[in-house]
Amino acid sequence: AVATAAVAAAAAARRLRQRQRGGRGEGVAMAVLGKEVKGGKKGGKKGKAAELSEADQAAEDKKRRQRENDERKRLAEQVRARLLAEVEQERKNTQMNKLRIQNQWRKIMRLAKVESLRKDIEILSQNHERDVDRKDAIIQMLDRDLEEAEEQYQTALRSHLQNIDRLIELQDSRLLALETEFESELSEIAAEFNAEREQIISQHKLEKKELLDIISAVEAEEQDREAEARQEHEQTREEIRNKNLEDINVLRITLESTIEELERHFESAHLNYLQNTDQRTQDFKFLTRKDQELSKEIEIKIRKIEKLQASLAHWRTKIAQNSNECEERNSALREEKDQISKHFLQLKSRMNKFRDRQARRLTDLTKSTATARKDLNNKLDLGDRILKLADLARKLETEQEKVLPFYSNSVVMEEDPRKAAAAG
Repeated sequence: AVATAAVAAAAAARRLRQRQRGGRGEGVAMAVLGKEVKGGKKGGKKGKAAELSEADQAAEDKKRRQRENDERKRLAEQVRARLLAEVEQERKNTQMNKLRIQNQWRKIMRLAKVESLRKDIEILSQNHERDVDRKDAIIQMLDRDLEEAEEQYQTALRSHLQNIDRLIELQDSRLLALETEFESELSEIAAEFNAEREQIISQHKLEKKELLDIISAVEAEEQDREAEARQEHEQTREEIRNKNLEDINVLRITLESTIEELERHFESAHLNYLQNTDQRTQDFKFLTRKDQELSKEIEIKIRKIEKLQASLAHWRTKIAQNSNECEERNSALREEKDQISKHFLQLKSRMNKFRDRQARRLTDLTKSTATARKDLNNKLDLGDRILKLADLARKLETEQEKVLPFYSNSVVMEEDPRKAAAAG
């Protein structure tokens, strides 16, 4: 816009200068023409003052003025034509210069735009490289964290397996003791169970016999009821069928009579119609033939239209299928990406939960081992105290207590049942 305004201003200034030059040339021509006319007037007055009469002088003046006017008009026309040619040339030059300037500006603007786009592309490529480097660094950091977590997990797993092995050994020893106790209790329970089983079987046989008798009586009663109901059903079915057959026969007779009467009326009406509408039937036949021809043409065109519609539908479905396939692929890729990220997060959360659970179990195990150690230490202290007290008590025993280590009342209580058993 600034360039076009500058070009327009330069063209206007150029036209103004040319107009001023043309005005000066026209003024000079007019001045020369005036001098010639004045010189002619002076020479004519001096040479013909005495010879010509006033009428001739007037005619001569009139002709001279006419020639002067013609000359002025001719000069004015020449000047005007020259100015118009200069204006036209200036307009053409202006248009040409304007187009050249516009072409130059287009080239300059294209170069500037290309340069700016290259700079933008360089900036975008640098940003992309920075993003890629940052993402690579993040991935490496996560890989290192994962390796460290795997090492920690392996160490925790080894320690956990060692603790589990020790606990399994303790559990096996406890299970052996429990198994022996269980075998003894099982033998007692088996004996009680066998006795109770025999009692339940005998009672079940009695109850089963009673129920079989009741079932047989109920089945006989139900069979009698079923036979009576079947007989009643057969009787009602025969009655309904006979009634329906009678109704059907009556309706058939009435319908046949009405059909015969309607056929007679139809034949008479048809004959009257043929007699009255012979010409109309011919017209009707002609129109039917024409209608058939037109219908054939319509069918052909309809087939063409259907073929075109089928092809159009085929291409539309193909386009829709392609678009759907592309969308499905994109959605599948997005879903796969989301699933991978979700799976990674789930694995990470599971790993963290497993670590927390194992840590809690380890703490519980350490607490339980500490409590078990305390209980065992207490029991060892109690056993040591009992042994020490037994040693002290053995030192304080008398000779009689050493010979008879039990109390007299306990000896008497043990001998009394023996005497009673001997007496019995």
